[in-house]
Amino acid sequence: MTDRLALAAAFWACFAGPLLAGAWPREPGGVFLSQRFDYDRSWREQKASATLYAEYGLSRRLTVVGQLSNEDEPWTVSRSALGLNYALGRLDAPDKVAVSLGVSTPPTMMGVTTERRIEAGLHWGRGFESRWGGGWATASAKLLFARDEDDPITDFSALVGLRPKDRWMAMLSASRYGDTQGTYVKVSPSVGYELRDRLWVVPSVTLELTDDRSTGVGVSFWFSF
Repeated sequence: MTDRLALAAAFWACFAGPLLAGAWPREPGGVFLSQRFDYDRSWREQKASATLYAEYGLSRRLTVVGQLSNEDEPWTVSRSALGLNYALGRLDAPDKVAVSLGVSTPPTMMGVTTERRIEAGLHWGRGFESRWGGGWATASAKLLFARDEDDPITDFSALVGLRPKDRWMAMLSASRYGDTQGTYVKVSPSVGYELRDRLWVVPSVTLELTDDRSTGVGVSFWFSF
């Protein structure tokens, strides 16, 4: 299992948040792109969303990350995000650790921008071997500071993944997001298949375990070069 694949898996685990970053840095000059489509349905509502995520390796430790996302109106951006991810410690250490800092905001409307957030995160990751093949585990903790909120928003996530055979991987992620509207806990099993070199398709199912009890399906395409 390569660090590149583990990094992509860490991205998938954290996609519930507006800005994500993993413990593995992107190699200098390296690019990773992900296009994701989701459909969620609960007893109250149903919604569709699309997310475009990108990262670029500035150095061996520093990675730029960016994201555009929408809800209900395809191709209309409702939130954009930009940030930096910095790897800590020895780059060849078994345990990978990184910190991230970024800002996210919806589009400016009539000269007024609302819901701007500053996001700070701590990320951990580690690869391992098992009887079912190579695997990896990741965890992230983030605080999101909104302009009009007294208390920070909390966002925690974790993922375990395995590569049982070439061109296939399986993942299970869990997340907990809390703000003034409530706390949301989700679990998401997913599988990935490599269509060709460095191009993956990753379908998933998401189950919310709190309040809305929503169920979602999604598909993501990963590409790196």
